[in-house]
Amino acid sequence: MQKILVPVDFSKPSEAALNYALHFAQVIGSEVILLHVACAPLPSATNYHLHVGLLKEEVEKGKAKLDEYINQFSELTYLDGSGKLKITPVLESENGIIPSIEKVAKEYNAFLVVMGTHGMTRAEEILLGSVTADIIASNKTPAVLAVPSDAIFTKWERIVYAADFSAKDEKVIDILLELASYFPNSKVDYLHISNEKERIEDIDRLYHLKRVFKDIPVSMLDFRFKENEDLDEGIDSYLENYETSVLVMLTHHRNFFESLWHRSQAKEISFHTEVPLFVLKTNTI
Repeated sequence: MQKILVPVDFSKPSEAALNYALHFAQVIGSEVILLHVACAPLPSATNYHLHVGLLKEEVEKGKAKLDEYINQFSELTYLDGSGKLKITPVLESENGIIPSIEKVAKEYNAFLVVMGTHGMTRAEEILLGSVTADIIASNKTPAVLAVPSDAIFTKWERIVYAADFSAKDEKVIDILLELASYFPNSKVDYLHISNEKERIEDIDRLYHLKRVFKDIPVSMLDFRFKENEDLDEGIDSYLENYETSVLVMLTHHRNFFESLWHRSQAKEISFHTEVPLFVLKTNTI
């Protein structure tokens, strides 16, 4: 059984991500690994015993809250009728948040980490400098699904892959078609935003991909080519015109995100405030 790792800190954003992950797991038949990392202020020569006491207190609070979650969701079942949703609680306290997520993801062989984006509105603030950003950047974790605080799970009707003609594209498309198969009438849009300079070359590349997947009907897989000199504006414009369930990107390097969302503080980019972001990593596919 595939496993989805959901780190929770019991905040509203992490609870929103958990609810989204539970519904997703019900659809695709995955086990949910529910992780809480208990933390306390770092010790010093004068307050080590205080640190130990605070950490013990946080561990006990974490255990109680995890038990509360397990009881709360104990009646959830898989949609295919195969039984109750399996939820495994895990409590970590010896390492920091990032190392703990990396460790548990490896131990349980999770294929996906689902995390909240803490409800921020600017794209720079949503991803950069946050735990979610660090997990996206980590080469020790699998794919990441970043869920906005107000996102509500619905069936994935349109999966938009914002692509840049990676050598992994064919594999990514296969993965997304498999995910789409869990949702009736779901489709995958391969979206490439091109600029005027690369237009001719990009059209040729798109034609090649279309030939590779010529046996897949357009109702399941569509290739979209849009021109815009600004990548994020191009994506944003597309999502404004086509209702999207999830936006997919492929990366394993944080600089990609830094360049994509490096904008003035005055400019807000809307697509991350509304649409979950599914990040696939080239080192794991």
